[in-house]
Amino acid sequence: MISPILGQLVFSFFEDHLKCQKGLRPASIKSYRDTMKLFLQFAAADTRKKLSRLSIAELTCERVLSFLKALEEKRKNHSRTRNQRLAALRTFFEYPAHGPPEAPKEAALVAPIPTKR
Repeated sequence: MISPILGQLVFSFFEDHLKCQKGLRPASIKSYRDTMKLFLQFAAADTRKKLSRLSIAELTCERVLSFLKALEEKRKNHSRTRNQRLAALRTFFEYPAHGPPEAPKEAALVAPIPTKR
């Protein structure tokens, strides 16, 4: 279980944004779920905190870059998989509802991360 505020944001992102607003199919939502699960676990390990103690402020652009690097180096993911994970994270960071004041700043930093070829 993640912190209440972060948990609410993630839940709202999936239930309101992906399902209701974007109308994504279950397979697409599952892909977003897998990305968020991997990223949140990575962020918790990177901050040396339990997942339940992770805060929104710890989801930074630098952490996204470290996560993408770990996908390629440790998990041996292909660049297409990395790019798919990046697209999901961009969507999450751009999600405005219930976001903290620093969310737009981090979204602006995550958005220009280049995809790989």
